Amino acid sequence: MLSLPKKNPTDTIQLADWLEIYALISGDQNSSRGDLESALRTASLFEPEGDEAVQRKLLEVFQELEDRTTSASQSYPFSLEGNLLSVKKEWHEFPAYVFCLCLSYFGVKQTKGSKAFPRRWFEHISRDALKYYLGGEGLRFGYPRLKDEIPISFENAINFVCTRMKEGGSYRNGGLPDRKDDAVDIIAWKNFPDQLPGKLIVFGNCATEKDWEGSKKTELVPAAFCDDWMTDKPKCEVIKSLFIPHRVERRRFTSHLKRAGIIFDRCRVSYWAHFAGPISKQTGEQRWFDYGVLTKWSQGQLKAAAP
Repeated sequence: MLSLPKKNPTDTIQLADWLEIYALISGDQNSSRGDLESALRTASLFEPEGDEAVQRKLLEVFQELEDRTTSASQSYPFSLEGNLLSVKKEWHEFPAYVFCLCLSYFGVKQTKGSKAFPRRWFEHISRDALKYYLGGEGLRFGYPRLKDEIPISFENAINFVCTRMKEGGSYRNGGLPDRKDDAVDIIAWKNFPDQLPGKLIVFGNCATEKDWEGSKKTELVPAAFCDDWMTDKPKCEVIKSLFIPHRVERRRFTSHLKRAGIIFDRCRVSYWAHFAGPISKQTGEQRWFDYGVLTKWSQGQLKAAAP
């Protein structure tokens, strides 16, 4: 059996993740309330509190899974029926959710010479999620940039964004060191037919680390970015957002919003990125990212975790 999470083994969100991972690596492609109860009792995690504490935790975990089925909607790769969580057939058709799950649960240690860049890939799917959410245009601004999508140098990238958005004027040297991206990983906007200034603009920061609840959620300051790097800041206030492959406790969600801006957690990211993944019918729009690498990387993580 898959071992319970080493850090915070009684955390409701991590235990829900554990059930999802366990279903993906199990031969019968499912996991159950009984599987989790057996693991909790074997580990004696609730021994002082007794059976009531175990049952209460099981209820919390399955409520979290219920919330995920609603929040991720058609991008959720599992079916939840009573106390049984089953993997949907052809789960690779849900690459964004499974990738975010693996990235959150297993983390990633970037090794020299590796051709896998999970953190950068998360920025790509976050761009797609924000773009489809707005129904507008979006760019991955995070460094290192792809020259086919956006100029690599910081100055040229700023000029490119200002031209595309028709806001911000052009590059301004704020007298600061070259920040590469200055905490802005994604920029998206929605034009009006008149193409005039004054529109919805969103800057996004991506945080794949477990400690996103700390300083990471406050490092992006759109107004300061525009003041430092643009000759003519956008006419309307730029909206701040944070993208994470994790889930957020519902009782703490509103509090995090006050500092992080709009939060796109795993379910929100996967729901909107689902429209750009392999299940969608492509329309000839140029694509900067192949979602197939998400599935390949996720399969490697799951294989390593299998008993």
